[in-house]
Amino acid sequence: MHVYARLSGFYFFYYATVGAFMPYWSPYLEARGFSAAQMGVAYALMGLTRSVMPIAWGWWADVGGRRMALIRVAVAMSLALFLCIPFASSHVAIAGLMLAYSLFWHALLPQFEVVALQHLTQGGGDYSRVRLWGSVGFVAAVLGLGPILDWAGILPLPWLVGVFFAAMAVSSWMVPDLGPRPAPHGTGASLFVVLRRPEVLALLAACLLSQLSFAPYYNFFTLFLERHHHTRGTAGLLWALAVIAEILLFLVMGRLIRRVGARRLLVAVLAATALRWLLTPLVVDSLRVLVLLQLSHALTFGAYHSVAMYYVQRYFPDSMQGRGQAIYNALAYGVGGSIGSLGAGYIWEAVSPEAVFYAAAAAAALGWWIAWRRLPPETRGSGAAALAAQADLR
Repeated sequence: MHVYARLSGFYFFYYATVGAFMPYWSPYLEARGFSAAQMGVAYALMGLTRSVMPIAWGWWADVGGRRMALIRVAVAMSLALFLCIPFASSHVAIAGLMLAYSLFWHALLPQFEVVALQHLTQGGGDYSRVRLWGSVGFVAAVLGLGPILDWAGILPLPWLVGVFFAAMAVSSWMVPDLGPRPAPHGTGASLFVVLRRPEVLALLAACLLSQLSFAPYYNFFTLFLERHHHTRGTAGLLWALAVIAEILLFLVMGRLIRRVGARRLLVAVLAATALRWLLTPLVVDSLRVLVLLQLSHALTFGAYHSVAMYYVQRYFPDSMQGRGQAIYNALAYGVGGSIGSLGAGYIWEAVSPEAVFYAAAAAAALGWWIAWRRLPPETRGSGAAALAAQADLR
């Protein structure tokens, strides 16, 4: 089997696991007796581990190499801890298990991104066309589970997520490691030099605000739809539609970055994100308009993710790729996701569910301003290596 198919297979099952979990976990927690504020705290605790653990795992992987060995251990440990959740009998125990499994779960994606980009750089492959299989897996899980959960109820969810989780564990053994690539001495100091650069700080701040604004969508969108009398199956279809749009954009993303430019795309992405969250509570009762907003996921997440990967690979040298990916994930998804989750839970209860999305729009608008004012214009020829890893330009 070609290595690109193996990379695609891991992405497929990783994001199938996410697709089985993300849209339906809040209804599951609600069925287990969680309030919105308690959900926000539980998600924020998971986000805290995402703020710290990717950096620790990334440092270890950069120094010692053997990223796939680390990934295989992390998959097995996170699966074992996750499958303890149905047996937990209290809110504290469930939240504790979510926290425990996330210590290992959050090691996976940043390090696998490095493995994938290294393979694709060596072989001249197209990152977006490999990564799109993750989106396919997400759609398959969301569409498959929605009708099942409408029929069987929400409580079997952890076992259904576990099926995809186990398949991901198997697929991790199919991806070859590139072998240890120890970082040269002195790279620790160089990392802090990179992190002090104004353009790196601007990128990380914009990405943090982008993913802070996504936290209400990830954690509460299905509950928000159910509050407005949409079925769980409809919610699943809307989630799937968003990711289908993302898949179509991934097919052309490499060429789009080359022609439009990463900075212009990121500025447009953040403006579209702010508009998406602003409109969501205003049009939630209109399924047709919700469909249009979900199609914007192609830009607000699909383009965002590809541009972020471009910038991380451009700004961090080869010896720091694991740590660069980890720092990006820790700040954007960890810190941003934690703040967004905690704030969304409390705003939902203290103000209104609608106010959660207005706050998200404000966060995305601030991210747009930072990207517009603080990211430097690109020069001709800059980032050629990063582009080569993202698109098949050779």
